[in-house]
Amino acid sequence: MHARHSILLALTLAACSGGSSSANEQANAARPAPVTNAAAPLDPAASRIDFAALAGQWKVVGVAVAESGVQALAQDDPAYMGQLLDIAAERLSWVKGKAAAGATLSDQCDGPVTARQTGAAAQEYGQQFAAQTKALHIDRPDPHAVECDDGQWGPEAAGGAIILPAPDGRIAMSWYDGAMLLLQKM
Repeated sequence: MHARHSILLALTLAACSGGSSSANEQANAARPAPVTNAAAPLDPAASRIDFAALAGQWKVVGVAVAESGVQALAQDDPAYMGQLLDIAAERLSWVKGKAAAGATLSDQCDGPVTARQTGAAAQEYGQQFAAQTKALHIDRPDPHAVECDDGQWGPEAAGGAIILPAPDGRIAMSWYDGAMLLLQKM
């Protein structure tokens, strides 16, 4: 009886693997390979910053500026230090209150989304903000451009603000006058 079960098992396995898999293999061989866009991110969700996850108030705890050229701002400029940014899934805005001469805090972005910058764009941002990211101790910048459904966020001439997640849970953000603001969640 035991030998009979072994033979039946062997015949069943042979029947299952024989005809059906070769038919599947033939069908798969005739099907063309899927076409992929090399420029598209493999995971579009991972190429964006989730503003809902960052929701809350963020305090400016550092300001970095370029090392050369004429600067309207200074390192840790008091116009920005301590300012509060309100981040929500539906809006980016500065908390009204402590107005400071020299600070641009009137921008508001409704429907914010980001797109990770890669390739030449990422290299350009890396070069443009090299001194600022070095001063803020961001070793591997991962730039994300901010876009708004309505409103403006950051200097329009520069294409808007760039957000750089910092490894310690803080975020850096390019801002007016070539400044990079370091933000820490309250």
